[in-house]
Amino acid sequence: MEPAERLEDLVAKCDKCIFVDKPFVKYQVYTRWLPDQVKVLAIGESPPPGFKNSLFYNLEGFDRFRLSMKLILGVKDDLGVLELLKSKNIFITAAVKCRPVDRFRINDMRKKCEYVLKTEIELLKPEKIIAMGRTAALTISRVLGVEIPESVNGIFVNEKDLRLYFVPHPNYVFRFKRDLAFRIKSLFLNKVTT
Repeated sequence: MEPAERLEDLVAKCDKCIFVDKPFVKYQVYTRWLPDQVKVLAIGESPPPGFKNSLFYNLEGFDRFRLSMKLILGVKDDLGVLELLKSKNIFITAAVKCRPVDRFRINDMRKKCEYVLKTEIELLKPEKIIAMGRTAALTISRVLGVEIPESVNGIFVNEKDLRLYFVPHPNYVFRFKRDLAFRIKSLFLNKVTT
């Protein structure tokens, strides 16, 4: 079984949490958007909580995270941002794969979902990981056994066996730190290493 099918199956079979739905399965995120070779694995928080359809990979509805990534990457249309990422061997995943009932459950779900992220890293073997926001930073730090910076309001590097970067969540960048957008874009598109 290919990594995309293995990951989709892993998420589909997980029953560790109470959740609204499984958007990574529902929208076939792994089988449609996973590049053949992942150079950059970017980790976000979770699908937006509650009973809604917004998701980075659901082009049928508005998604704030996708809007923020369009700003950061300098892409004008929704499909364009997904196509750019795939063409550059970049995959955006989430620390929490299922849609939380509410935001208060995200931390508990994050802990229960660590094994999925660990499996993603083992199967995809990325050269670089970008943790976007506090939830992603906590999860990847536990999975890789590294320390996280006290704040993720800037760009921080922690190198171990691969390049690991901690950056603010794109929605935070969109609202408060647009001056970081170019540097984060450079991290995604492999233009800088620090």
